[in-house]
Amino acid sequence: MSELQDLVVIGGGAGGFAAAMRAAQLGGKVTLIEKAQHGGNCMNRACIPLTFLATAAELLDRTRAAGQLGIRVGEPGIDLDTLQERKDLIIEGLRLGTEQQLLDHGIALAEGKGSLASPNTVLVDGQQIRARSIVIATGSIPAQLAIDGADLPGVIGTEEAIELREVPARLAILGGHPWDLELAQYFRALGAEVTLVVEGNRLLPDMDAGLAQRLAKLLHDGGISIRRGAKVEAIRRGANDALAFCLAEGQEVLADKVLAARRLPNTTGLGLRALSVKTEYGAIIVDEQMRTSVPGIYAIGDATAGPMWSHKASAEGIVAAENAMGSTSRMKYDLLPHCAYTWPQLAWVGLTEEEAEAQGLAFVVGKVPLAVNPQAVLTGATAGEIKVIATKRYGKILGVHMLAPGAVELIGTAVLAMQAEDTVGELMRLVPRHPSIGEALVDAAMDVEKRSLHLPKWE
Repeated sequence: MSELQDLVVIGGGAGGFAAAMRAAQLGGKVTLIEKAQHGGNCMNRACIPLTFLATAAELLDRTRAAGQLGIRVGEPGIDLDTLQERKDLIIEGLRLGTEQQLLDHGIALAEGKGSLASPNTVLVDGQQIRARSIVIATGSIPAQLAIDGADLPGVIGTEEAIELREVPARLAILGGHPWDLELAQYFRALGAEVTLVVEGNRLLPDMDAGLAQRLAKLLHDGGISIRRGAKVEAIRRGANDALAFCLAEGQEVLADKVLAARRLPNTTGLGLRALSVKTEYGAIIVDEQMRTSVPGIYAIGDATAGPMWSHKASAEGIVAAENAMGSTSRMKYDLLPHCAYTWPQLAWVGLTEEEAEAQGLAFVVGKVPLAVNPQAVLTGATAGEIKVIATKRYGKILGVHMLAPGAVELIGTAVLAMQAEDTVGELMRLVPRHPSIGEALVDAAMDVEKRSLHLPKWE
């Protein structure tokens, strides 16, 4: 390709797609390089298929509870072949739509592995593509945990777990990431005995401690065994082809499959060292404008440090593209929501109480259990809670935390309020539909000033 491009994007995942699309919207000549499947890991092997499976498993659980609503059904079953075929069909449709969207915007698609020949030249299958700017969006790759026996047959990663067409009788999951919790509920709903092993004293250490405790109880009540503070020393082959993983305290736990998922930035073979692009533990170092140490080269998503989230990569892709096209955009990482498609869903944005205390902030907390929310009561989803944290002075919203049905969508309301620098007083004036879970968000904001309409009055 001899024509100079305004932007070349290496990697067609969520972040690369966003970067290419935004640059094209701004009138740029753009080439997107992808060596495998457009949509990247999220669309093809992670977020999209996992959310689909979690949705099916939740529906299975809700069907089992249908008798509470007077609906007569027998014990529901699930056909994993049909489920997997439906999953694959959805992914194929989304992938084809993504490719067509890129083409409709005049973006040139190049197939192959891209690498950097110079700060303004990319190589792909021996072809040179010159560009004013380059965005590295190569994502992440699966890696084995540093545990003896992690390479044994039956020790699988997230990608393999999503493709299973037989439910293991016993499944052990080593880790407490959102996708670990989602898979734990999925396989438990399908009938597996699930053991969740986490090194720390609670699930998702970055989340609110109270919500973490509520979530752990929900998982336990759902039949998932949780081993906290447990360090896995090794995995070995046990009796009857079982896998035995050995805990530091000398205990052994048997499983038919062990899910040990880990991902690393996919940055090898890009030619970064030759161009002096700075990295740390394989992650490309960038600033809030997604600029690397080399002018004209940007990096986004899992190839950089921080959480490996598709929505983070997409937001970074837009920022990188706008800066590459001459604008000045910056990422606001404090407004990125954390989410998990557990049931009920988990979502939060901003500071936890612990983080606010560590920063020496004077703050007030308002919280409402869903047991007092009419919508939660009528749907039987009363185990969650919504919490709002605000400064004592002026009522600046510091954080919002939710364990509730629809939390992944509802957290957007909190993000928008914080982005607009609304106070908790303004959040109180939001008028949600009745009945709705959104009422609990407003009620939690009102509880910051002890004005909740639904909490009991305590003398």
